[in-house]
Amino acid sequence: MSRRLKEVALQAVSLHCRLHRIQAPVRYWPLCTTLERHNAQNAGAWTYTSRGFCKAGISRQSEKMSSDSLSAAKISSEVLENLRQTAAKHFGKSDIDASGLESVIESILKLGLSQAQVKQLLTLNPKIAVQHPQRSLAALNVLNLLGLNPSNIIKILEKCPDLLGAKAHQLQPLIENLQKYGLGEGSLQRVLVHSPQILNLSAKQVNNTVRFFKDKCIFTAAQITEILRTSPNVLFEKFEELEYKFQYAYFRMGIKQSEIAKSALFRVSLEELKQRHIFLERLGLYQTPDKKGQTQIVNPKLKDVLSTSEDHFLTQVARSTQEEFDIFKKLLSCEEIEKEELESSEWGDEEELEKDYSSEEDDGPLQRNH
Repeated sequence: MSRRLKEVALQAVSLHCRLHRIQAPVRYWPLCTTLERHNAQNAGAWTYTSRGFCKAGISRQSEKMSSDSLSAAKISSEVLENLRQTAAKHFGKSDIDASGLESVIESILKLGLSQAQVKQLLTLNPKIAVQHPQRSLAALNVLNLLGLNPSNIIKILEKCPDLLGAKAHQLQPLIENLQKYGLGEGSLQRVLVHSPQILNLSAKQVNNTVRFFKDKCIFTAAQITEILRTSPNVLFEKFEELEYKFQYAYFRMGIKQSEIAKSALFRVSLEELKQRHIFLERLGLYQTPDKKGQTQIVNPKLKDVLSTSEDHFLTQVARSTQEEFDIFKKLLSCEEIEKEELESSEWGDEEELEKDYSSEEDDGPLQRNH
């Protein structure tokens, strides 16, 4: 009987062990985080046969995390001290509140920026060292939510460091307004990297520019979107200058709105526009269309004339040399000066004639009265 009890006891122990091996992962899995399980499994530390291995995996992971944390704390301490010194020097203070600055740094690091990039940010705008984290991080959070990576965020803030002091409620309506005009996923990000100063504009300024293109230049909504996407600089230019360039291309060159919108017309100066156009014209490579839109030659596309480098323009479009183009530009400049002087002289002559005529009219009645 005693032997029988022993056998039953051994079977029970054996069954318990088998059950324990099967159930252990289920029972103890919640004790390990997803990251710990992943690392432990990759390291071969996790098995389904021993509760102890799970603990060992957690222990090793904890040691590793602890080591990383100490390293991060050490680096953060160095960064914190450097940033404190930089900020103190900028503001003429002997010290800056370390706790507030540390809070800002930690919040920035959570957005995916490196500690070197944090240094860049403080160099760009030292005010973040003394501002409330919520204000310092408003622009970073908005840019991060737009899907911009840290390197592009730094590029944007390098061009426009004042954004670090902007508030979210100022930025969000403007971004939504730009999206309303067709600057969607991808386009808006490229525009902001190229011209982040747009975020300093008001919605009214953007709306006025769009209205100008619609009313004065008769562009369609899609064409205006294309212009904003490829030439965001138009949002900062005077309407008179934009209108002059448009009228030159439309009336002088005979280019329609659809082609203008796809070209780099609004990215170049009026001087460069005239130089390239008149150079081609005098070479016999460009002809203004007649009233029916007809030409005797095939004109190059406006984008080929304007949106290429000068070297490409000369070799592929004008089929000329740099020396010839340089001489032409000097001659054209002299022509422009002579033209302005002539117009000024003619305007002066007209004013003199008006004065003489006015004087005669004034003298006439006086003589008759005398």
